[in-house]
Amino acid sequence: PDTILKNGLNNRYCVLEVSVIQRNGSDPEKHLTITASQSLEDTELCILRNGWESVPVVPGDIIHLEGECTSGTWIINEQSGYVVLYPDLLLSGTTVSNSIRCMRQAVLSERFRGFESGSRQTLIGTILHEIFQQSVTNNLAQEKVEELANKIVYGQNYLKEMYHLNLKQTEIMQEVEEYLPSFFKWVEDFM
Repeated sequence: PDTILKNGLNNRYCVLEVSVIQRNGSDPEKHLTITASQSLEDTELCILRNGWESVPVVPGDIIHLEGECTSGTWIINEQSGYVVLYPDLLLSGTTVSNSIRCMRQAVLSERFRGFESGSRQTLIGTILHEIFQQSVTNNLAQEKVEELANKIVYGQNYLKEMYHLNLKQTEIMQEVEEYLPSFFKWVEDFM
């Protein structure tokens, strides 16, 4: 793994093996064989219970554990401890809250954050996403969707990006209009 594995306060463990254990009538547990050794030899056991077994951890994942380790065994349950999957992936609170509305947009925003200059395709995609989301949320009729598209494209929100990309609002509107029939078809089929 690229991550520096270590024990202690800011621990990082590599998951080597995952097994789900179901004992007579009891709730399932997820048993993780983990290591903080770069050689992947010295292993410990992490037992996830009481809802923690639903964490979608797979071999090769990096985790951080909080709680107590007794004789090489961590027990994470509703009373003690927790596991952090991908502890070195920092997501802002805004990204997490945006994922409630649209998971794809949150992922794409995070993925392309830091790219200073956008592109024509990104701008058009963002505008189309806004039009589509407002149209579906507000159950707009076809003529209202066209009005909304005009309002968004000729409004102030994206003017700076259009200027930065040396694009005219009329050009963007022309391209947006090409997508509107597929919006209407989707609404017709699924709403």
